[in-house]
Amino acid sequence: MKERENFRKAAEVLKAIAHPTRLMILDTLFKKSECVRDFEGAIGKRQANISQHLAILRARGIIHYIQEGKRRCYYLKRPKEVKEILGCLKRMS
Repeated sequence: MKERENFRKAAEVLKAIAHPTRLMILDTLFKKSECVRDFEGAIGKRQANISQHLAILRARGIIHYIQEGKRRCYYLKRPKEVKEILGCLKRMS
């Protein structure tokens, strides 16, 4: 039963990152923490769109943020795991 639960949790994480924009966000955050506005230039998407993707990643516990005045700066909660996932995906492509 525990193994089944682990697979279910892994599937939820994979669903959360299974979008090109979210993968670009993770790749960007792997290099350094970023605020929402900074993603616009790095990813080429509008702030509202980026915020929606960040909310999905945050809901799955993949990223978190620090509030700096009116700005939210995001960071990876588990950089080692994200590095492994991104490495696997880059080797597959």
